[in-house]
Amino acid sequence: MSKPYVRLDKNDVAVLLVDHQTGLLSLVRDIDPDKFKNNVLALADMASYFQLPTILTTSFEDGPNGPLVPELKAQFPDAPYIARPGQINAWDNEDFV
Repeated sequence: MSKPYVRLDKNDVAVLLVDHQTGLLSLVRDIDPDKFKNNVLALADMASYFQLPTILTTSFEDGPNGPLVPELKAQFPDAPYIARPGQINAWDNEDFV
């Protein structure tokens, strides 16, 4: 028996933008990197429009992964930002979890 459809409530959701960094975006191969970045920014626009809580996190920003995409920092200046100093997996970082 399937569960009935329950619409998402914006009070029960969060948008997690994980590792959208300049160095990593250039490594995307299954979609054009510029198209991928535009899709990420469209998701960010949707989160802003619906005033969804948003969390930003990066890994090893001072290394080859590079900094967070500047447009995301500008769009969410007050959002929680967690710089992970080397943990590749965000779930391994206590501050993120």
